[in-house]
Amino acid sequence: MYFELKDTTAELLAKCRRREELCDLPLDLIASEREAYDIQATAQDALGFERKGYAVVGTSEASRHMLGLREPIYSEIPAIALQKRAQNFRLPPGTIGAQCELVFTMLRSFPDEGEQITLHSVADAVMSCRPAIGIVGRRIRQAPASANAAIADFGLHVATLCGEHAGDIEADDLAGIDVTAFLFRQTVLSGNSSSVMGNPLNAVAWLAAALAANGRQLEPNDVVATGSCTTILQVCAGQHLAADFGPLGQVECIFN
Repeated sequence: MYFELKDTTAELLAKCRRREELCDLPLDLIASEREAYDIQATAQDALGFERKGYAVVGTSEASRHMLGLREPIYSEIPAIALQKRAQNFRLPPGTIGAQCELVFTMLRSFPDEGEQITLHSVADAVMSCRPAIGIVGRRIRQAPASANAAIADFGLHVATLCGEHAGDIEADDLAGIDVTAFLFRQTVLSGNSSSVMGNPLNAVAWLAAALAANGRQLEPNDVVATGSCTTILQVCAGQHLAADFGPLGQVECIFN
């Protein structure tokens, strides 16, 4: 994509997200991952909302397969897209589906200068954990044919719908939590938290390493949505989705 089109592309993506519209943009022409993240960042600036943290998408093999990704991608979460104890959510055009995920809140900056990124150090830097429903979707009419297109399009993030804070749980225990999704109280799919990189905290570690490679870090009170513990579930208006995370609690939402 020509350099002079980056700002225009980002502004159109922001406009479509704000207005919940779809547009035609040749995002598959984006030449590199760096350029894709640059467009995403400019689009976030144009969107104009305070950032609340990050959403990671494609952390499980099943979700990568559905989204056509070879590896995870991430985006910042604008304040308007982070909802706590949401009971209703209106699905915008371009919605791909819902994912059952965990959301961590950071206790401190991570990684500190010289700090190694390990499962233990991540657990030390995290303050709390919540069950969540993540909504993924696009702002362009055509499904993205490349990871760079998905990255530029806000990393396919639409919204993060958080449940209540869970009680204390050990890092090792996070790797073996069964997750069940219900539509209208009927089981539709199940999975396990280990689908997320072996342990959902590894999604935080992966993100921290990606940010550190660009001279950035996670900050206190940042949230990190880990990506799906199950396959991505296609949902539509009128459905009631509940996700049970066992000891971490439940989260539910009615889609409009």
